[in-house]
Amino acid sequence: MRIGVVGAGLAGLVCAWRLHREGHDVVVLEARDRVGGRTWSTALPDGTVVERGGEWIDADQHTIRGLCAELGLPLAPHGVRFHRRRLDGVVPDLAALEATLTAVAAQIPEDDTTVAAAFAAALGPGYAADPAYLRIATSTAGDPARASARFHVARADGARVDAAARVVGGNQRICLSMAAELGDRVRLATPVTAVDARDDDVVLTTGGREEVVDRAVVAVPLALLEHVRWIRGFPAAWQRGLDGIATGTAAKLSVPTRGAVAPDGVQAPGESWWSWTSRDPAGDGAVTATSCFAGSAAARDRLAVADGPATWVDRLATLRPDLDLVAEQALLTDWQREEWTRGGYSYVLAGRAADAAALLAEPAGPLVLAGEHTAGAHSGTMEGALRSGVRAAQVAGTVSR
Repeated sequence: MRIGVVGAGLAGLVCAWRLHREGHDVVVLEARDRVGGRTWSTALPDGTVVERGGEWIDADQHTIRGLCAELGLPLAPHGVRFHRRRLDGVVPDLAALEATLTAVAAQIPEDDTTVAAAFAAALGPGYAADPAYLRIATSTAGDPARASARFHVARADGARVDAAARVVGGNQRICLSMAAELGDRVRLATPVTAVDARDDDVVLTTGGREEVVDRAVVAVPLALLEHVRWIRGFPAAWQRGLDGIATGTAAKLSVPTRGAVAPDGVQAPGESWWSWTSRDPAGDGAVTATSCFAGSAAARDRLAVADGPATWVDRLATLRPDLDLVAEQALLTDWQREEWTRGGYSYVLAGRAADAAALLAEPAGPLVLAGEHTAGAHSGTMEGALRSGVRAAQVAGTVSR
């Protein structure tokens, strides 16, 4: 069976890789001139590898850890407190953090509310300065006044474990390894502009060329689904499944440093961005660079990301006076302006139907949907992208008309 996969990010590539190993004839059509999607690793001038996209592999994310083992890719600990970030010079106490989350969870009604409303009800007017709130608001990468408390507060349970890792040499190596095995079955710089699911096959239009396949897996970012022309209409069940999720805003900044400091994570007070220095995979010290993540349109605007890295670098120098920044080598990645992403990862809006995510896992005739936005409780993560791709491979390889 010939199966077309649209998108060569984690979801699309693991799907194609699994199908190829099962003996199917696959073709992967990728709009960018590289594989990896929102997993993108780059070396700074001094050789330090930083992640422009997906960064964190949590201790309980078994799909991505298992795949790395299968591909022979070693993992190294970040050495950073992801959930307990230093704020105003203080690292939040774990017991106090869990007490706060318990109090906030008690304020979430059965029909849901927003992250901001739940924290306000539990903590009062000063909730926006609370470390638990700032961590969730930042990582959600969306608007806390719209984000689901039922979904995003529950995900904060991982505060008990701060054992995140990353692939030695860069997380993009996961995609590069699978693409190397697939070889010329992966076609870069080939954006799919239209999808036509006919009675007996699917036609994928790429510029002036048509690719005819028996099944098609669409694994593009959520924000790009509306930019594809669906000849026979976007599947109604998928649209119901997508109701109540939105694309967040994400930007990253990496700056080399003169010398290294101990691994540390620091949250900007009152802001939806933070900075960290990670452990060197080759030793116990830190790498000679710091990375930052800004989540939300408001944070992006306040840091003047659209104008370049200068404002953010200045703010970083104030937040992290312990770092000797090589400001002129700052590397800014603004996912909002990246043509084939147009935003960050997905987040769940308040009041979304609890069973909505299940609709995204169902095939629509010969079409299958994949991507982190289809991964339910694991959405917004590399783990979720991979889980969705594995699920899509299972469905595409067995679905019948």
